[in-house]
Amino acid sequence: MSGLMHTVSLWQTWSTLTTAVVEGHSVYDRPKTINNREPDWLESFIGAMHYRASKQAAGIVSHIDLTGVRQVLDVGGGSGAFAMAFAKAGSDITATVFDLPNVTPITQKYIKQDKMAKKVTVASGDYNTDLIPSGYDIVFLSAVVHINSYKGNVKLIKRCAASLNPGGRIIIQDQVMNDDRTKPAGGALFALNMLVGTEEGDTYTEKEMIEWFEKAGLTFEKRIDVFMGNALMIGRK
Repeated sequence: MSGLMHTVSLWQTWSTLTTAVVEGHSVYDRPKTINNREPDWLESFIGAMHYRASKQAAGIVSHIDLTGVRQVLDVGGGSGAFAMAFAKAGSDITATVFDLPNVTPITQKYIKQDKMAKKVTVASGDYNTDLIPSGYDIVFLSAVVHINSYKGNVKLIKRCAASLNPGGRIIIQDQVMNDDRTKPAGGALFALNMLVGTEEGDTYTEKEMIEWFEKAGLTFEKRIDVFMGNALMIGRK
């Protein structure tokens, strides 16, 4: 049901596509931030994201070297699907989901449902303005950077870098575009979804993500392709 309701919401934004393309920005009249979204929309959105992420999380986490990892921060982690996958991947690994104050109560429901409360906790805040918790070996950003502008992501990666232990890594999981932004096709279409559905969102190239790491004082370590144009972009402190 949550997936169906999310699809209904997508129709509302996609019906503005023609005007958005002509004007070059979103024209959909909606609350400016997820903080102001109605509870039914938010429950449906998080539910739809959880349905997909819960099927992918373990496989994606399996691509990551977790040697020496003890604490993971899942920024904008929504339902906590990835945080729980990290916690399940190692007996010594604990994880924290950092998300908005109206999201974390929903997160806690999923954590309780999966009986992971002993290893996964939540912290509430806005990653653009509030202090991001520190002391982490990995800061994970799944399906987050496409919500923000290029400049917004420069700021976000710098803020996340400050949360890392020495030698820690920021891992971005998202669509990664080629230099002319035409491939992968799914990423190009998703850029349109960001155009109609967000204030400043887009899909970004590998070069741009590496620039974010460099501006934050991180060293780009590697790219790991995972599925359907999505990749893990890893930067180390």
